[in-house]
Amino acid sequence: MAFPFKKKIKVLLEKGCDFQIGVRKGRVLELRPEGYHVFWEEWCDPDGGECHESAVSIYGYDAVVTDNNYGTLQILKRPLAQPTARERIRRSERVVTEVARQKFRKQHVLAIQDMLDAGELDLVRDDFCNKIVSIVANGAKCYSEYLAALSMREAKRGGARVQKSKKHYERAVEFHQGFKCGHTMWKWYWAWKIDGDDGLFDKYRNCGQYKRYDDATDTFIERHLHMLWDQERPTVKSFVESVQSAIDAENERRERLPVPAAKLKRPGYGYIADKIRELAPMDHALRRKSRDQAYKDLHTLGMGVETSRALERVEVDEYTVDLFVLMKETELFDHLPQSIKNLIGLDGRACRVTLSGAIDVHTRCFLALQIVPNGVESPLAQTLEMVYMDKSPVADAAGATFGWPMAGAPEAIVFDRGDKYITDDAYDILADLGITNLGCPAGKPWLKPFIERVFRTVHSDLLLRFSGRAFSNVVERGENDGGARATLTLETFLCWLVRWVVDAYHTRKHDGIGMTPAKAWEKARKECPPRSLTSAEMREVFGVRSRRKLSRKGVRVHHIDYQSDALMTMFLREKVDDVEILRWDGDIGAISVRADKGLWLTVPACDEKWIGKTELDLIAEQAEETDEDDIEKRTRRNWINSANRESYRLKRLVGLITLPKTADDLAYEEQRFMRHADTAERRRKAGEYRDLMGDLGETSDIAPLTPTTQDEKAPVIEHATQDSNDHTME
Repeated sequence: MAFPFKKKIKVLLEKGCDFQIGVRKGRVLELRPEGYHVFWEEWCDPDGGECHESAVSIYGYDAVVTDNNYGTLQILKRPLAQPTARERIRRSERVVTEVARQKFRKQHVLAIQDMLDAGELDLVRDDFCNKIVSIVANGAKCYSEYLAALSMREAKRGGARVQKSKKHYERAVEFHQGFKCGHTMWKWYWAWKIDGDDGLFDKYRNCGQYKRYDDATDTFIERHLHMLWDQERPTVKSFVESVQSAIDAENERRERLPVPAAKLKRPGYGYIADKIRELAPMDHALRRKSRDQAYKDLHTLGMGVETSRALERVEVDEYTVDLFVLMKETELFDHLPQSIKNLIGLDGRACRVTLSGAIDVHTRCFLALQIVPNGVESPLAQTLEMVYMDKSPVADAAGATFGWPMAGAPEAIVFDRGDKYITDDAYDILADLGITNLGCPAGKPWLKPFIERVFRTVHSDLLLRFSGRAFSNVVERGENDGGARATLTLETFLCWLVRWVVDAYHTRKHDGIGMTPAKAWEKARKECPPRSLTSAEMREVFGVRSRRKLSRKGVRVHHIDYQSDALMTMFLREKVDDVEILRWDGDIGAISVRADKGLWLTVPACDEKWIGKTELDLIAEQAEETDEDDIEKRTRRNWINSANRESYRLKRLVGLITLPKTADDLAYEEQRFMRHADTAERRRKAGEYRDLMGDLGETSDIAPLTPTTQDEKAPVIEHATQDSNDHTME
C-alpha cells in the first residue's frame, strides 16, 4: 500500500487493524498524514479505577513506534490475517517438547499421505488398522530422515556453518510416543487434513497438573511449614521429618476420634521440597533469614548505575585477601627506613594483607590497588594519590607486558561509612580536590557493587592459584593450615598482583561493557579525555610539610638544592632563618616554600636534571651513587691509613708532637689558669686592703739578708731556670 507522505515514517498498523496498548484497545479507522485515526474502546484505569468512555483521536506514527520499542504495543487482529480462535494456542507459546511431538506425528502423517498417493493404502479406517505395520515402518523411516537432517549443520547465507549445542539437538528430538492400532493413525491423519499442522498438537501441556494431595493435606503442610521458617536456617531434610511427624501425629489423633476421620496422605521428600519452592520466595527468605540478607539476595535489579564518561564515578573499598603472605624483608624494601618497615610489619610472619582499591565504573579499570599497613588510620589519601598518577612505571618494574596509564581526576567517589573514611582529613582531601562525596551506609555492599564484585574476581582469578588460602570458615578450612602452607613473600605477591591487574584483568572481556577494560579506557579517553591536576595542586593536597634552613644556596631537601629569584629576594630583604616547605614525591623538580604565614612560592630545583622527576628517580640515583666497587673502597681506605702513619712519623722527627701531660702537670696548669681570677671569695680570704709601702714604719720580723755561698745559690738558680723553661714551652 502506497502513502502520499513525503516524510519517511515507519507504518506498523493498517486500516482495520485491532491493537492494544497497555489496557486500552483500539481499531485503526484510516491512515492520515498526521497519524493513525483510531477508535478507542471504553477502558478502566487499573490504578485509580476511573472509567473512560470510547473516543476517536489521532495517534501519531512516532508514538506507535515508541510503544513498539518499549514492548507495550500488542496486535490483536490484522485485516488480512486469518482470525485466531480464542482457544487456539499460538505457535510461539508452544514449548520445545510439544513441537517435537508434533513433528513426530507429522512425519507419520506424511508417510501415510505418500502411501495413499502410491495406492498402497486406502482411505478407510479398517485398511489403516490392517496395514498398521507398514504405516509404522514408513513413518519411522521418515522420522529417522528428519532427525538426520536436523543433525547436519545448517549453512548461513554467506556459507558459514551454524554452531548448535548438543543440548539443542537433544531438546529438538526429545520425544516418547506410543501407538496401539491404526485407529490412532486415522485420527492423526484427519486432524492434519482438517486443522493443518496445528491439528497434530496433543494435550501434552496439560500433563502433570493434577493434584497429588487433597486440599486438607496441602493446607496442613503449608501451615506447618510456616511454623518452621525461622532464622535458624533448617535444611530440607529437617522440614521433611518435621512435616511427616506432624502428619503421623494428626493421623493418630483422627483415629482416636469417636467417629474416625480420613487420614492425611504422608508426603515424601520431593513433594515437600517442591512445596517450599512453590510458596512465595520472599516470604520464605524473610522467615528463614534476616530482612537485610533477604533484601540483599532478592531485591530486583534494573539498569543500575549509568555513566557516560570515564572517572564520572569511582568506587573505593578495602579487602582483606583470603591468602597468607610471608612478610619477609626482601630487596624491594631495602631503601625504606626501619620505621616504615615496622609499620608494614616485615617480621617474617605469615599473615593476611589488606588491599585498598579504586575502580572506574564506566570502564571497569583499576585506578588504584595497594596494600594498607595496619598502622595507617586513613588510607584514602594514598589511594586517591595513586588514582591521579600514571602507574606505568610500577607495571614496568613488576615485569608486566602492558602499561597502566589509567589515571585522572574523578568527579564523584563512593565509599562506605567506615571509620577510616569518615575522618576530617578524608573530608578535607575531597574538598580540596573538588570531588563529590557519595558516602553509602556501612554494611550495604550493593550500593557500591562494582568494587565488591571486582574483589571477588581477585579472589577467584588470582588468589586461588597460590597456596596458603585462609578460607572463609572453619568448615571449609578443615585441617588446612594456611599460614604453614604460605609460599608467597610480600614482594612476590605485589608483583603478581600488578601483573594480574595489567595483563590479566584489563585484557579480559568484561560482560558488563562488552569489551576489555583496557579498550573501554581507550575509547572513553578519545571521547572525553580525563582531567588532571597540576603539580602545585598535587603538592597542596598530597605534599609533606617540613621546615628547612634558608641560606645563600637556597633550600636543600634530600640532597637537592632549590633556588629561585623570589627565594633570593626573601633571603636578602627579609630576616628569615628557616622556612616551611611542601614537597610531593610525585614531582621533586619543584617545591613550595613560604616564610611564616606568607603565600606559597613555587621554587624549582637548581639542577635541571631533577625537573619532572619523582622520588623513585631520586632513590634510583642515590642507589647508583652508593653502589661503589669494593676494590675502590679498600684502595681509598688503605691510602688514608698510610697517609696518617707517614704524617705522624714525620712530625715526631722534627719534634712537633706534643708529649702527653701527667696528672701533676695537669694540676699545675689548672692552678695557673685560675691564678688571676678576682672573686669575692678570694678577697675575703686575703683580708683588708693594705698599701704597698704601708708597713715600712713598722717593725719587721723579716730576717736580714745574709750572704750565701755559691753552692747554696745553685739549687735556687736551677729551680728558676726550670720554671722559666716551663713558661717558654707554654
